[in-house]
Formats: sequence, C-alpha cells, structure tokens
Amino acid sequence: IKLSISRNGRFRKLESKSYFSYGRMLYRPSAYIPAGRILIDTVNSFNYSEGGLKGILLASRLACIPPNYAARFTPGTLISSYEVYEALKMGIAVPFRKRDAENTRTLEELKLVDRGGMIFQPEPGVYEKVFQLDFTSMYPAIIVKYNLSPESPNGRKGFLPKVLEPLLNMRIETKRKKKENPEYKGLDSVLKWMLVTCFGYTGYRNAKFGRVEVHESINRIGREILLKAKEIAESMGFEVLHGIVDCLWLRGNDIKALKEKVERETGLLTDIENYSWIVFLPMSDGSGAYNRYYGRLTDGKLKLRGVIARRSDMPEYIRKMQLELFEELSGAESVREISALKDRLLEIYRSYRNRLKKGEVNPRLLSIRRRISKLGYSRKCPELNAIKAYRNSGIRLSPGMDVSFVIRDARRWIVDPPWRASGYDENYYLKLIDKAWKEISFALKCSAQGS
Repeated sequence: IKLSISRNGRFRKLESKSYFSYGRMLYRPSAYIPAGRILIDTVNSFNYSEGGLKGILLASRLACIPPNYAARFTPGTLISSYEVYEALKMGIAVPFRKRDAENTRTLEELKLVDRGGMIFQPEPGVYEKVFQLDFTSMYPAIIVKYNLSPESPNGRKGFLPKVLEPLLNMRIETKRKKKENPEYKGLDSVLKWMLVTCFGYTGYRNAKFGRVEVHESINRIGREILLKAKEIAESMGFEVLHGIVDCLWLRGNDIKALKEKVERETGLLTDIENYSWIVFLPMSDGSGAYNRYYGRLTDGKLKLRGVIARRSDMPEYIRKMQLELFEELSGAESVREISALKDRLLEIYRSYRNRLKKGEVNPRLLSIRRRISKLGYSRKCPELNAIKAYRNSGIRLSPGMDVSFVIRDARRWIVDPPWRASGYDENYYLKLIDKAWKEISFALKCSAQGS
C-alpha cells in the first residue's frame, strides 16, 4: 500500500528565501505543503512557538490563509493578509504593488518629525516595591483612538482603525483571560505580534496600507502620552525610575488611583505589574542601560530582559549558570535578602568557573550560535571561519541562517562545528562567564550599599 501524507499525492513547494527585515538578514527554509493536510514545522515556526496550534488556527482564520501558511509566514505577512482580506470584503481595490512614494522633505523637516518612541534613562541600581505601568497595545490603540489611516478619513472612520479595532478588542480580552486561564496565552501572543507589526508596517515602503506620515504621527502621539503619564505620576507623588515607549517603572503609593487617572486622561487601557525588587543594569560607561534589567514580581516569578540568560547566541553552559543564580535570587523578597544570598551565589559561580577553567566542560555546551548576514566577510571573525568549517563538512549555507560553533582559539578566531569540537579556548569562555556573573554581582554590590 502506497501511503502519502498528501490527500491527493500532490505537494506545493515553498522555496527557501533569504530576506532583509527590520535591520536583520533572515532565512526561511523551503517546505513541501501537502494537499488537504496541516503540516507544521514546530522547530522553525515562530508563530507556532509563540501561539501553539490554537494560535496558528486563529491566525489562519483572521488572515484567511491555510494553517500551513499561517505557521510559516511572519506576523507582518499575517497582518498584511488580514488587512487585504478586510479591504476586499469592503469593496476596496488593493493594488498588486504599491507605487506611491514618500513626499520629498528637507533635512530639517525630517529631524523634526522622524523620531522614535520616548525613553527615560534609568539610574543603575536595585529598587524595592516598584510598579510597572504598561499601556495595552499602545500603538494600535492610538491608531484606533486618533483615527490614523493612510487615506484622508475626512471625518469618517478610516480603513486602518476600522480593521484594527476588532483585533485590538480581541487582544484586550485575551490579555485579561490569560491571567485566569493559561490556555489563552498562545492566542494573546499571536494577536500581540500581529498588532505590533501593524504599527511597523505603517512605515514600511512596500506595505499596501502603509504611509510614513501615519507612522510618524503614531510615534509623536505615543511620546506625548508617555510624557503625560509621567507628569500625572509625578503630580501624585510617584517617583519615575524608568520608561520605555509604552511603559513606566515607578515607586509610590495608591497605584490603583494612578492607573485610573492615566486611563481617564489618555483614553488608553493600562496594566500593572508589582515588583518586590528590580535591578536596572549599567552600560559600559556606567550610565543606565535602556533595555537590560531583571526583577522579582510579587508572585515570586523573575522577569528577565536583555541579560545573558535571555540571549540565544550565548553558550548553554553559561546561560545555565546564570539561570541557576536567578533561581536562587527568586527566593529573595527584599534587598536585604539579596545580600544574604551572597555566599550561595558565589559558590554556584565558582563551581561553574572552576570546571570551565580545568577543561572539564563538554565543548558542545559551549557552542555559540550566530546568524550570518552574508557568505563572504572581509574581516577576520568567527562567522567567516564557521562558514568555512560548515562547507568542509559538506553543508550548504545561505544568508540569514544560524550557525553554531565552539571557539578553539579566540586570538586567531579558529572555530569548530559543535559535532567536531574536542576543546575550547578557556580564556575566552572565562571572560563570558565573568560577564554573566557581573550582571548578578551588580545586584549584590548595590544591595550591600543599600541602593
């Protein structure tokens, strides 16, 4: 009996593709799509990793495309397909290729209008009893509230607000329900990414419903809203510690009253997270990093952003050490309790470091993953030698692919593929493990000083 995963024996091939998106070179592997069956690449599908099967089916229904494509397309393609489908339902003609160019402007005009989101730089340190005030889907909510659309609405509801409002309402509902039922987490994540990219696509030159002036207006209003929220908080006696685009970190009393007033005066919904303590890490010059922090929520969970444990390009061995250290920190409910953990944290760090120094670590656990932007590099770098090593093993590469390697000699950037590695450059990896420890020891240093 001849068996086939395809119901009629036919397959549609999706060609592999290297492409540039949001400043990065990406790669989509080729795929054979069986007729009449759903076949999902669970390893390479971003949408599946974020939303699971339920998320894929939701994206398929919204974008009016088969689940096989909903699993393989980017969130940007999903929101674009959704907008095209809604436009056709409304009887709006959609051009095959957009041709309207951005209006010519002077350098002074660009300097005035072409700005991003608002950021308030934090003072590095450890802070207790901190609240995070987060606007729910701020940019899509601005599009809907302020009726921003590529065409001139002339008093009527524009196309973008009209098609995004149902998605926004659905996201607000899934965000609320996932707190009570984890099954909604995947649905919420898919909606979040579609709404995030809908903002980015307003400034994308090839987006069918994009217009850079709309993109700039969203950014401008977003900056004004964050400033307004900051002023409201300070007028109510709160201390603003940090702010990034759509959220603020604050210390003060009566957070419920602040939330209500911000929502009333901005017209946007917010969400609150409570931290027992939070650590804002420094940059190399000592000033506060904008997007590197970690903190303990009052429910005992740790929130990590920008630290080595969150970086997929870092070796598993070093990420494992830092995650173990964070696990210990999650038991500390105050800055004083962080200080009390010093000996235990040092013990874990020294144990991992000593094994590394003695050459006792399996080289595969020290594998570094990097994305190659091209196949030819003019300078000496580990990516160049990794490409050569893969070619010698008969493996074909394309720009945008990820390669893994173990560094054998950092001075000459000699690397080995993980499956061939038999040794490693101890000094290079000792520097990495010390860097991971530094992110932890900073909290110990600040807690000892009573920050």
